[in-house]
Amino acid sequence: MEDAGDELGVEEGTAAQAAGEQVAASAVEVAATSAVEVAEAWLEELADQIAVSASDVQDHLLDLWGALEGPARAEVERWLTETLRRQLYSVSDINERLETLLPVN
Repeated sequence: MEDAGDELGVEEGTAAQAAGEQVAASAVEVAATSAVEVAEAWLEELADQIAVSASDVQDHLLDLWGALEGPARAEVERWLTETLRRQLYSVSDINERLETLLPVN
């Protein structure tokens, strides 16, 4: 009887692991999509502006940071640190930096 329970536990564990891997793969795809969406939404907000405050940049960078992984995330972390020493950012500077991070339109 214990052997049957052990086998069932292994089967349940394998199924749970497979389901977890599928969810993880989906999360990576969603994260990649949402980073582009976050950047595009930010660029739309900036369309009629010349400059924005560093605190506004921080807010948007935190949203972007949450949607990124890897080297792009590290670059956003450097940019966030820089915002502590600045008060304003030109929209052209933000546009250029976002273009280097993500393939946005």
